[in-house]
This record gives sequence, structure tokens and C-alpha cells, in this order.
Amino acid sequence: MAISKSWSYNYADKCDCSDDDNCGCSYPENMPRNYTSNVTNQVRSAYEYNHTRVGQLALNWSAPAVFADESISDNFKFFDYISDSYALLMFYRADFSAICPKEITAFNQAYEEFKKRGVKVVAVSVDTLSAHQTWRKMSFAEGGVGAVPFPLVSDITKKICSEYGVLNADGMAQRATFLIDKNFVVRYAAVYDSKLERSVSETLRVVDHLIETDATECKGLECWMRQNIAKNETFERQAEE
Repeated sequence: MAISKSWSYNYADKCDCSDDDNCGCSYPENMPRNYTSNVTNQVRSAYEYNHTRVGQLALNWSAPAVFADESISDNFKFFDYISDSYALLMFYRADFSAICPKEITAFNQAYEEFKKRGVKVVAVSVDTLSAHQTWRKMSFAEGGVGAVPFPLVSDITKKICSEYGVLNADGMAQRATFLIDKNFVVRYAAVYDSKLERSVSETLRVVDHLIETDATECKGLECWMRQNIAKNETFERQAEE
């Protein structure tokens, strides 16, 4: 299905909020009206953070979010939500952008696969909560994402993006993925160019390998050798058959 160009529509005709609540719905690219006024300072201050890295404890945070049932929370707590599950934390550039609807929809379609593996998906951008709500009300053909089953988080302060090291120079989030284990440790991180789409199948491959590795008792090189010997033996048996 071709991606609609309707993300350039007149937001005033789509948004339910009032004109004076600064939700950003009538501003170009769905950003708050003061969005670009302090981008330089925001990006500069982002580098003051110790960015979350692979092998480190993931950053806990709370922020506004909209959920699958259209309910909202002004204080969605990340660690409380993922609890003792694996988590896929997805940063994307913006609602109503060119690639993001297609990408979010792809992860939406694969949601049950992540759910079967015990992985909770959370998506984050710098858009407002009202923008997320409007985006979810629109179909993919209209440039929206529909009723996605995972939370869409509003990082309007850009603090989450900054602390995870994915705040881009233009003030929007880079397209990035973090896999977090049951101990809240970041086990995998990938950052993509703004024009590159993430691969759902590749993400699931990494998830499967992570879960498989965590399920084994061996560690390090010994574990790697055992797993590859077992895979080679399986391959040889299948070839003989």
C-alpha cells in the first residue's frame, strides 16, 4: 500500500483540542508552536547527560502516554510498565512523517510475535499527547497508524531522547531501538539514519537470540561454542534427511 501524503493536512480540521492549549496541532509538522525556538540549546544540553549504553541499567522515566484503549496517562512510568518483562523501546522521528507510519504499522502487525516472546513494546517521539491521539485515530491510508496496541509516549521535554542519546540536531528523535532485559539492563541498541526503516524480522531475530542466550546456563565463549555446535549438528541432520 502506498504511503499517503496526508500528513500535510490541515491539523485544525482534525484535532479535538482548543486553539489556545498549545498542543501543536495547527503548527507545521505537528510540532508545538515554539518547537524550533530553542533547539540549539536543547541539543547542546543533551550532551550533558551520561547517555544510556549497552550493558548499563536502562534509564527509568515517566512521561505522558496514550494506550491501546485510547486512555491516557500524564505520568506513565516506564519501569512499572515493563515490570519483569523484556522491553522493546522504540524512538521514532515524528507523527505524520514519511516513514514512521509505515514502520510503526509494521511493528503493530508483528505485535503478537513480540507478545508471545514476553516483550513489551513502547514507542516514543517528541510529539504532544494530543498529536499521538490524533495520529491513532487515522488509518494508515490517511497517514496515521490506527489503534496500535502499544503505548505512544510524548517526550515533549525531549529529556528521554536526550538521556538515551538519540536527540537529533533538528530537535526530533533519531530512529533508534533499545532492547532491555528483565533486570532493566540495556542489551541491544541500534540507531538508524532518518531515511532508513527498521526491520521487524531483524529485531525479532535479536530478541530470539537474547532470550535464548539468557535461558542458557553457560556464559561467554563457552556458551557461544555450545550453541553453534548444536546448530551445526541440527543442520547436518537435516541435510542427511
